[in-house]
Amino acid sequence: FLMFYPQDHDLQQKIDHEIKMREGTARLLVASKHPAQVLEAAKNLLSTNTRIIAYMSELQRRKTAEVLGNQAPLEGNQLPCKAKVSVSDIRIPLMWKDVDHFKNKGDNRRYAVFCMLKIGTDIYDTTMISDVDRSMTDITFEDVILFDDVTHEFEMKLEVYCHKQHEDLSVAHTPKKIRKKIHDISGSVGRNVGKRLSSLNDADVVGNMGPKFDLVAKGSLCLADVNNSVRTFDLQLENNTDGQVHELPLFGHYCCRLAALPHCLTQPAMTGFLNLQEDDDLSKWKRYWCCLKNLQLACWSSPDDTEIAQPLLMIPVTKNTQICDADPSTSKRPHSFLIRTVNIHGIFDHTLAADTKQELNQWWDGFQQHLLDQALWKHACDEQMDLKIPKKQKGSSFVRKSSIYEETPLIEPDSNSDSIVRDLGNDQLTQMLHTLMGEASQIRGGTSSQP
Repeated sequence: FLMFYPQDHDLQQKIDHEIKMREGTARLLVASKHPAQVLEAAKNLLSTNTRIIAYMSELQRRKTAEVLGNQAPLEGNQLPCKAKVSVSDIRIPLMWKDVDHFKNKGDNRRYAVFCMLKIGTDIYDTTMISDVDRSMTDITFEDVILFDDVTHEFEMKLEVYCHKQHEDLSVAHTPKKIRKKIHDISGSVGRNVGKRLSSLNDADVVGNMGPKFDLVAKGSLCLADVNNSVRTFDLQLENNTDGQVHELPLFGHYCCRLAALPHCLTQPAMTGFLNLQEDDDLSKWKRYWCCLKNLQLACWSSPDDTEIAQPLLMIPVTKNTQICDADPSTSKRPHSFLIRTVNIHGIFDHTLAADTKQELNQWWDGFQQHLLDQALWKHACDEQMDLKIPKKQKGSSFVRKSSIYEETPLIEPDSNSDSIVRDLGNDQLTQMLHTLMGEASQIRGGTSSQP
């Protein structure tokens, strides 16, 4: 018998939601007739399948750790803060043969390309760039992907998916390995979830269909790659089933901007009253309301001033700062401590005192937490990076009175879909696809932008 923790319940809810998204998107895929709609639906099915497998694998990992009694390692008594991580300005250069690009000869190959970005179980996809041909020197994505609550040990994976476009976009089967992967894991993630997942293998209509997107390249980013500017990274090219590199002429590199904003720069590690010893007269103390964040201890006269006035005093708390006991020969006040900062301008000491022993311990822990966060987030803590914020989706003009799944008829893939297309025009189908993905993003807490 296994206990279900709240975070496990959240994962199971996410799995259930993705299954519903999969079923709804599959119905739209069957009903779609325009090639752009078919491609978009197939892309969304691939993304949903990937999330289902990621959630199931994580749930399986947690249950295995629970059985073995493994606990996540702690760094002392404190855990480092997390961060927001933003990915933008993604550009993938292409390397066409001279005869293709400059002399405008060769075949008229066209591709549909999109990227999938992953940190743990947080998985987002970019918009799809269609009609990539020999006239394009690079593929540029205008998306901004924002990950929340990322640890300092994160590894962000970028995957490039490609579909070679043909005039006839007939319904095809999703690779069997996806169904096999879901089937292999479904038996170990709980009876209810397993039963819900097992039905996915019974009929093509729940999502095992659509144009096939191939994984053509991979990239990996981590904290060391965080920077305020766009940089170039290696792209590992993948072989197809025949052992050959995919014919999309990738150069082997990609560009993007990976920015991070640790929570310690925007969220207080500690707030409260402290007493500061005056430099000109060591027997005098001045009381301040203090807030520890963003590499400094900001001091105001009262809590009410924090929103309307600049701090009266700012004491640096950086990687070059030491927190230690105050010198008893110069500070007779109880519960006092010393903040010493060394920089190019010299050594600066500030002696402060809390009102009680309990508050002193809380401030001590707050300072240690702030210094730990800076040490582990390294250069990402040197300054506040500008995170590009995803653009909000415009309001949908397609208003539904019932569920999107109920409005889209469920038919077999080989059945005639003319009647459905007559009932749902191309504009409506396209709008339903975008609305479906918008709702999915909101429920996942997704923050990817798609212009």
